[in-house]
Amino acid sequence: MLGGAALNAVLLIAAVTPVAATVVLAWLFLRAGKRYDERERAAGRRD
Repeated sequence: MLGGAALNAVLLIAAVTPVAATVVLAWLFLRAGKRYDERERAAGRRD
């Protein structure tokens, strides 16, 4: 059986991983959107 410290570590990892993944994916998505906007602006297609 897992010891108290090991169980706490597993629970911490299980709690932090989805939050970290969400932050990373949101950052990538927003960065891609910013690049798209910059390309559109450079091409003169935005008002």
